[in-house]
Amino acid sequence: MPTYEIPERATLARSSEIDGDYIDSYEKALPSGAPVDLREWTRKIFFGKPFPDRESDEHEHVSADAMAVLDFVVSVLVDDGTVTITSLVKYRNHWDRRYFAIVRPFHRRLVLWMLERAARGFTR
Repeated sequence: MPTYEIPERATLARSSEIDGDYIDSYEKALPSGAPVDLREWTRKIFFGKPFPDRESDEHEHVSADAMAVLDFVVSVLVDDGTVTITSLVKYRNHWDRRYFAIVRPFHRRLVLWMLERAARGFTR
């Protein structure tokens, strides 16, 4: 189940320049034998092609992009035996809110699927 706030441990996401109009976060326990390397998880989650890098540290990788309709930040955090993906979305105008209202149900399913798929990929 998602939470709708930035996790306390996601310090880079918390310090991002986006004050999100929409926030969601999904956390999963690291599967037995899965790596704790942040870069491996980021590559696996985003099919080897993450969004443009913004910043990273030992435990968290933040990507960001400005699309025609909205701005977003995605954080991948690997620590304390878990992997967490957090999305922050900032609307640019009233059309963005309408656009994301349509996209939101798919976004939620897609992010959860990406996290589950990455975890399964490390356990094979």
